[in-house]
Amino acid sequence: MYFFISWTLMGKFILIRKQVYLLFILGLMLVGCQGTDDGNEPVIPPPPTNGGADFFDVTDFSVTLSADDLLANETGKWAIHSGLVDNKVFFSSETNPKSVFHGLPGEQYNLLWQVRNGGKVTTDTVKVHFSPLQAEILDDSHWYHQTRRRLYGKSYDRGKWTFEGNYHHIRPHSSNALSDDEAENITFYGYENTDYKITWTTWYGSKSASVTLSFTTGEYGQDEALEDLGKVNRPYYFKRNDAGDVTELYMNGDPYGWIFGDSVLFPALKALKHLTKLQLNGSSLSNIPHVISAYYHKLQVLDMGHTRITHLGDDFGNLTELDTLYLNILDIPSLPESFGNLKSLRYLEMTKMGLTSLPESFSNLSNLNYLSCELNYIDKLPEAIGNLRSLETFRGPILTKSIPASFSDLTNLRFCFFTVNERPAILPDDFGRLSKLDTLWLWGDYRALPESFSSLDRLRDLWVLNGSGLSSIPASLGNLTELRMLRLVVRVSELPFNVSGFANLKNFALHGFLDYLPENIGTLTNLETLGVSHVKLKAIPESIGQLKKVWSLNLSGNEITEIPTSIADMSSLRDLYLGRNKITKFPRTMDRLSGTLRDLQINGNPYPEEELKYLRDVLPNTSILTWLAGDNLY
Repeated sequence: MYFFISWTLMGKFILIRKQVYLLFILGLMLVGCQGTDDGNEPVIPPPPTNGGADFFDVTDFSVTLSADDLLANETGKWAIHSGLVDNKVFFSSETNPKSVFHGLPGEQYNLLWQVRNGGKVTTDTVKVHFSPLQAEILDDSHWYHQTRRRLYGKSYDRGKWTFEGNYHHIRPHSSNALSDDEAENITFYGYENTDYKITWTTWYGSKSASVTLSFTTGEYGQDEALEDLGKVNRPYYFKRNDAGDVTELYMNGDPYGWIFGDSVLFPALKALKHLTKLQLNGSSLSNIPHVISAYYHKLQVLDMGHTRITHLGDDFGNLTELDTLYLNILDIPSLPESFGNLKSLRYLEMTKMGLTSLPESFSNLSNLNYLSCELNYIDKLPEAIGNLRSLETFRGPILTKSIPASFSDLTNLRFCFFTVNERPAILPDDFGRLSKLDTLWLWGDYRALPESFSSLDRLRDLWVLNGSGLSSIPASLGNLTELRMLRLVVRVSELPFNVSGFANLKNFALHGFLDYLPENIGTLTNLETLGVSHVKLKAIPESIGQLKKVWSLNLSGNEITEIPTSIADMSSLRDLYLGRNKITKFPRTMDRLSGTLRDLQINGNPYPEEELKYLRDVLPNTSILTWLAGDNLY
């Protein structure tokens, strides 16, 4: 409802009213003086009503009125004589002379105060003028914000943001029932190098006001990327160089890791282009981070193990400065052909990665020094695997087929193991060219070792296990004088090589089938453990007593009938396992072992009871095992 009265006419009306009233009072006084003789009392009009002070440029949208207090028998009432009215315009109390009046910004009101005393009514008018509605935007952006703004729009009844320019998204700072563009506090995420106009409009009743913020974004900032990752104020998660660039980022097991997999939603991530080290091991990453291969071309160390990544992108080979790469415990069956472009790569771990194949380009990693791809089931190695001539450590996979001939070209190899499921497993004839090997563990059904094996004269640790047994072993194997550990599965009656050359051997274990140990076994004077169990061994050579340093001797599961008396000369012996043989009598020199022997197993042997009594008498401090499930009962 609207009331309009000319302020000029209203002013003239009030002035005339007051002049008439004064003339009227003077007239009454004259009449009273002249008419005292007629006996009539003069008539006195009621005093004028005072509605109180006027108000101008009120910044709030309410004022407390100041009409005179009511006298006895008086009642008063406020009314709006003119001015814009809506549901925001009202009196807190229409009958209170000190009522609070609520109006609209930018409006001018004439308020009528009417006082009634019996049948007499007097009035006064009060002017109230409110200042216009002011919209305001507070920019609370951080100093490092280049493409985003933290904004607060001052709101009254409600407000709304509008945007000019293509932007990424906005995020309100609090959750409520309002839509994102109606929230007072927002973060605005723009694109880099773009012009924007952001307008905030707020309403108070039927009145509204707007204000516009104009700006141009810069390029995506590294700190904006850190903010997205929840790390901007957590410096122990990253390192900077002297120029202030983020060069290392540690997010092992971090719940924010998934963000790297969504560079569309988080475009600022591409600003981390100075990274040289990125650790995402065990993080919540589930998609291959395109941003890494597209922008992080200075990376030297990258760890994406123990995540849910299922493939590497075709452009992964863009990371040409990578030196160290961890891809452990994943489910990625194959590598892209571009993987071969990582020619700076020196250290690569792919343990239990889920690999089933390797691309031929893998052979291009000519600087690779360390490779672990164990616990992967791969059909075969690349034919040109021998091109990895810098390789020193090869922790190999489980292969369906034997290694290719080019494997012998890995002449810098020092540590090597792998498994072959092909039966029989075959080594290249020139395998002995790997003359720098010090550790070689072979799992598979190897039935022969090539003659060139004797050239592996630096070998310290040799295992050939999990097969039916070597039946062809070069006699020159005995020339491997640097051996410290030797474990073989054999299928021979006697060892075809001379063990006396193994002067440095400390651990010796034989499995498979072997009738007799070498008679000169006692020449292995540095031996500490000897295991020849379940090979159908028929006898123990007398020279066994010369093994003064052996503390563990396992001869169980054979066909031994007699123990040589010289066994008592093994002065360091702590553990002696003789179970499941054909022993009926123990040498009467066993008492000489009472000071060292702690564990003796004789289960499954057909000895009489008096032999057990003898052992218990002479070895009072030794634990003697006499029975295990599955033993033969004699």
